[in-house]
Amino acid sequence: MKKWISSWLAGILLFLVGGCCLPPTGGLDQVSILYTVEDARGKIISFTKKPQRIVCCQVFADEILLDLVVHDRIAALSRWVHDDGLSSAVDEAADVKEIVESNTESILQVQPDLVILGSNNLPLAEALEDTGTKVYVLKNISHLDEIDGNITSLAQAVGEEAKGDELRAGLDADLQQVRQDPALQLPPVRTLLFLRFGAIGGEDTIYHDVLVALGLRDAYADVRGPSSGIGSSMILSKEEVVRCNPELLLMASWTQGGAYQDSDSQLKELYSDPAYVSLDAVRNHRGCVIPQRYVNCLSHHAGKNLIQLAEILRTQLQEQRK
Repeated sequence: MKKWISSWLAGILLFLVGGCCLPPTGGLDQVSILYTVEDARGKIISFTKKPQRIVCCQVFADEILLDLVVHDRIAALSRWVHDDGLSSAVDEAADVKEIVESNTESILQVQPDLVILGSNNLPLAEALEDTGTKVYVLKNISHLDEIDGNITSLAQAVGEEAKGDELRAGLDADLQQVRQDPALQLPPVRTLLFLRFGAIGGEDTIYHDVLVALGLRDAYADVRGPSSGIGSSMILSKEEVVRCNPELLLMASWTQGGAYQDSDSQLKELYSDPAYVSLDAVRNHRGCVIPQRYVNCLSHHAGKNLIQLAEILRTQLQEQRK
């Protein structure tokens, strides 16, 4: 009997000791990872919690971020988010006072736990990662139909996929309204868009997408196709503007902090330039000044901007016919 009890106790002891030495079913890192995402570089980034000190250095990403997360989670945004010439989220950004420049010193001063950069800023991304800072690179886009993808990507990066779904649904509904509402479709007037530094547009640009979405004809595309190979600049020469012979001049106003002249002065110069005297738009004084954000928006605000622009241009065109 004693031998049986001793054997039984020895067996229990062996089981307990062996059990204590069993390998764990999952490592600490595996247990603590909340979610994992892939950025525009194809880099895999893991999060143990949702980022709480987000820095964003691209105005269109700023606009999306402001409607994805509570603002206490935003440490800083880019400088142009407070400029209503370009930004569509000036009101939303009013309570986010901290602004950063696109350099390591400015960004690191606010101690971010996540930095969002555009894919045109890869050297900065690498420099920040060398300091141990977590960086998510968002794809640079140039078309209306690419906005949904960036909303999804950014929502995943900050752990707010459900909110991203809401923003995409709102954008899609606005764009559908633009396409289907006859009141928002304008006559196919030959339209040439001017930014602060000259005439721009053509396929493969957001500017072309905006004009076409409203039913207008992008006059830029009449002289330069997407692969025309004419020169290294996207800006048209005076000779090319004359060849376009636009019926409507659309002046997108953004002085970039006072670095460029205002668009009202720019339009007056076009009207008085002898090189443009033969243009239909000049002869009929058909020009319209609008904030640049209406034609250069790559966030979920793009649909509402199109609706507002359609209403402005319809009124302008009607008045100019009188």
